[in-house]
Amino acid sequence: MADETNQSHTDLTPLSVSLRLTTISPVAARTLLSRVHPAAKRRDDAVQTYSSAMREGCWVLNGIPVVLSPGRVLLDGVQRLTACAETGIPLETFLAENVQESCYFSIDQHQRRTFANALKGLGYAHPQLLSHLLHQLARYEEGTLCEKAPPQMNSVRMLRILKANAGFREALNAVMGPPAPLPASVLSVLVFMGYQTNAALTERFLDALRRPSAYPPSEPGGMLAADLKRGRDSRTHTWDSTVMLALGIKALNAMIQGTEVRRLSWSSQATSQRPAEPFPSLIGYPGLAGLGLRPAACQADTSGISWRMEAIDAEAAARYLAQGRAGRPPVPAQVDALAEEIRQGSWQANGQPICFSGTGLLLNGQNRLLAVMAAGRPVEVAVIQGLPEEAVVTYDLTGRRDLPNTLQDGKFGDQPLATAMANLLWRFEHRHDGARHKRASVAEVRAILAQHPRLVELRGFARKMVEYGRSSVMGYGAYVIERDDPRLAAGFLHALSTGADLSAGHPILALRVTLQRMRRDNATQLEQLNALLAGWRRYKAHPSADRSQRDRHDHGL
Repeated sequence: MADETNQSHTDLTPLSVSLRLTTISPVAARTLLSRVHPAAKRRDDAVQTYSSAMREGCWVLNGIPVVLSPGRVLLDGVQRLTACAETGIPLETFLAENVQESCYFSIDQHQRRTFANALKGLGYAHPQLLSHLLHQLARYEEGTLCEKAPPQMNSVRMLRILKANAGFREALNAVMGPPAPLPASVLSVLVFMGYQTNAALTERFLDALRRPSAYPPSEPGGMLAADLKRGRDSRTHTWDSTVMLALGIKALNAMIQGTEVRRLSWSSQATSQRPAEPFPSLIGYPGLAGLGLRPAACQADTSGISWRMEAIDAEAAARYLAQGRAGRPPVPAQVDALAEEIRQGSWQANGQPICFSGTGLLLNGQNRLLAVMAAGRPVEVAVIQGLPEEAVVTYDLTGRRDLPNTLQDGKFGDQPLATAMANLLWRFEHRHDGARHKRASVAEVRAILAQHPRLVELRGFARKMVEYGRSSVMGYGAYVIERDDPRLAAGFLHALSTGADLSAGHPILALRVTLQRMRRDNATQLEQLNALLAGWRRYKAHPSADRSQRDRHDHGL
């Protein structure tokens, strides 16, 4: 690996998968990207997020590795390595090697985690509102509030701002009081900024918003409340949150200056009578501490970080979970799916670690630990200790990794339909009563498609029958029918798809009408499947079934 990193290789255990900490140069990143898994794709949003973090000095070593197969195929890390190559900034990261290529499909099988999810896991109250407040305050100071598509704020940067400033809890508590005509997302920004400027006047402003009748008509807060009420009643105002925030700042400024205002108005749109107005600034607001950027770097303090490969059993999993957790609550459906893989012996070590902070807080991996406890069988996994706690906001920023449009032989397309058909087979033939997950895992889908090649072949019939039912239902239903009676199935499915040469009162004609009606009425998958299979049973009992089969040659689908 000397041509790819600047550190020597060290296997930590005799297990097949190894983990090491290394620094990848931009040149080495491009080399690794030249051997990327064929199903991997660049995601511009993710590359932009990582690039911004690197340039802004917000890159955090979170333990998630770049993953290589024994043949040096890049299984995970495309977005991070692309950011490294394009920014020219070396990337300090863990590197997992000797991961089986089949594990590609088990990586990134998670729900996207938001900054608000991370705040909730860290114990902050009102995490959604707090997340919005932090982003709005940062955009206010950067002057991007009026941009239609402002740049995405880095989560590590937002967490650092939160820890460097006081007053967020007080502002949110004030907003959670009696209802006000302004949305909480706007009011929280005004209250936080106002408290930093003049707390007494901000309290008066807030009270006037809530009780405008208790104040004189010229009271700025009361005027804003009256304008909002008139706008809602007459539906003449189409104020968005940016306009409401601007008007709120103007009202607070009038109170701070002790001036009377006859009306509150602001527009960022230029007209023939007036130019565009800049977004107002709150007089005396000191701004946020910690907003300034650090020098661009991806180097981390690794002195307290340790790692090893472990065979974690239920007892060890329980012990790790008892250390305390940060991050979002566990996802029961994902725990169930992972536990089922472990029970069936299909679990594979994919290089993704269990991550802990320097204080022992579990940052990432609780679903896997819970799955080990549920399955009662050990798994082989990397464990990393000593990571910075702020790493908790960097996990699962991208969405679930989908199956690619090819199977092992590389000859298969229409993957979304095949996946949907496989999910139906899993739901009706494999799913046990206690399972909480409603869809098969990626490993289960791949196993089903490999074990049932005819299911894949029926996608053409499924697409052709879209007028009569959802393609997934028609494809899976056809497969059920073929397995039930291969001799009769060909004639039935051919007649169902064409309607040709059927006499009045034939059960297939009635079935076609029923299915079309259910399709128009948006019947559920289960309702459509039950109707299709009921029609198949009536056909088998109909006197014409054997005769039609004798008279017809075999119909290919």
